[in-house]
Amino acid sequence: MRSLIFCDQSFAAVPVADCDLVQYQTCLAAFGHVTVLTSVSQVEQQLHQQTFDTLLVLTETLHSQIQGLVQRTLTSKPMVIVVNAKTWQQAALTDLLDCGRITFIPDMLTVNRLTSVISLAQARFNAASKTLAEFKKLDDEIRSIKLLSQAKLIVMQQGFDEAKAHHIIQQQAMQKGLSVAQMSAQIIAVVSKQNTSLAVDTLAVNNDGAPHFGAIIPKADILSSQHKGC
Repeated sequence: MRSLIFCDQSFAAVPVADCDLVQYQTCLAAFGHVTVLTSVSQVEQQLHQQTFDTLLVLTETLHSQIQGLVQRTLTSKPMVIVVNAKTWQQAALTDLLDCGRITFIPDMLTVNRLTSVISLAQARFNAASKTLAEFKKLDDEIRSIKLLSQAKLIVMQQGFDEAKAHHIIQQQAMQKGLSVAQMSAQIIAVVSKQNTSLAVDTLAVNNDGAPHFGAIIPKADILSSQHKGC
């Protein structure tokens, strides 16, 4: 396990028995390599250069710089994060904990609790990450269903029934090496582009006194190969 300890200068300035940086480092060193840094910029540079499993943040006050660091880290390189602070603003803390993947320890984090806290943080991180992955999968499935439904309506406007439209989209997706959702999105994009061009042409015709908006329903080029027997 590779651990990174960020010890804010405010924390280092208030030494407390059983809450000493050297002891934290020694404890985590039993599980692998440990790096200790004292500024946000150093931490972000190190995170950009190397991969860590755990980030331990030690600070007197949970201020906006640390909050931003933690949130950026979760976005770019998700990892187990433990934040220990003696004072904080409740709104900032609530915002930080909203994702469910961060473990916050208030007041003092004694060395004899560090191992169990890290284990708890790992369990929380894994559980929350699994939940987020399931939500994303569900969201992707809903999006795919919506795209497919919209694409089927477009294909059905060419004279096909729903079952045939579904089959055409699946067949086109396989031929192009795309997912059904990706193929559906392409069909929608092509027709949207054609409709935009048609609207511009129609406006030009209307100026000549010969309106025929909607008289021509453009066929999606994406389906042309289907009519050619491909």
